[in-house]
Amino acid sequence: MNLDDLTYFLAIAETGLLHRAALKVGISQPALTKVVRRLEGELGVPLFVRSPKGMQLTRYGTEFQRNAISLRAAYEDTLCKIAELHSGDLAKVRVGATPATEQLINRAFLALLKRRPALRLDLNVQLSDALMRALLEGEIDLAVAPMPVELPEELVAVRLLRETIEVVCRSGHPLSALDSPATPAQLARYTWILPGQSVSARQQIDVYFERHHVEGPVVQVQSNYSSPVGVFSLIAGTDMLGICSTQHRPVAEQYGLRAIPASRADWPREIACLVRKNGSLSPLTSTFMEQLVQEAARFRTTSKRAKTA
Repeated sequence: MNLDDLTYFLAIAETGLLHRAALKVGISQPALTKVVRRLEGELGVPLFVRSPKGMQLTRYGTEFQRNAISLRAAYEDTLCKIAELHSGDLAKVRVGATPATEQLINRAFLALLKRRPALRLDLNVQLSDALMRALLEGEIDLAVAPMPVELPEELVAVRLLRETIEVVCRSGHPLSALDSPATPAQLARYTWILPGQSVSARQQIDVYFERHHVEGPVVQVQSNYSSPVGVFSLIAGTDMLGICSTQHRPVAEQYGLRAIPASRADWPREIACLVRKNGSLSPLTSTFMEQLVQEAARFRTTSKRAKTA
């Protein structure tokens, strides 16, 4: 059994179809079939049930998949540690971020770069669900993301900061002239640019309208907010409403956007650094994590001063 066989097996298990798995890993379907037969022969049990609809894992296959993910993650960890020992400051840190936390990663990288000028950063920016999968499968070593409602038991979290989500509009928008917080009915009069319903911030907005028995929000543009600049430029040029995290507030202000207080609304979320419970971080990755904690503390201090001012 070798690492390639594990990778091919995981591709089949994930896609459930040989032709899709073949495209994903770049080998032929007959070669994948041979891999499955070889693995089943070595283990002495069937890993898949084959049907016209695809390849379904047996109970043996499900257990093997769980361990194969751990084995591949451990292998990737070992490679990173050896690379760091061999290359010193040239070692690579593999980090995942959501669009809302990318700036925090960037600040930590720039601060650490002053002490480690040869530092390399492999940054993977995705939504939270995709980051969790990448972390569990060993594609990244740590992720900075909103704290999930249910943390997978294979992960541990270090809380970094607490931020809030605000509704924003263009300068001169009718809602910006209100003397009191906007009501749900007033917010529902306008269309929105929001992320999909799998994103926690969107879920908070949806629950807000449901709780007040108001139909909304009407989403005119659905965006994963991977580019705040693109989202904020759309809001600045229309009457659409959008959302802005605490970390993206300086970017929103550059586009002249204004926060709209919403009546009886409180949309906080915890930002955390997530790592695998059973994995060990390389010294350089641990240093990067420590830098993240320091940058989060600086951000909290700056935010408090801004609110006081």
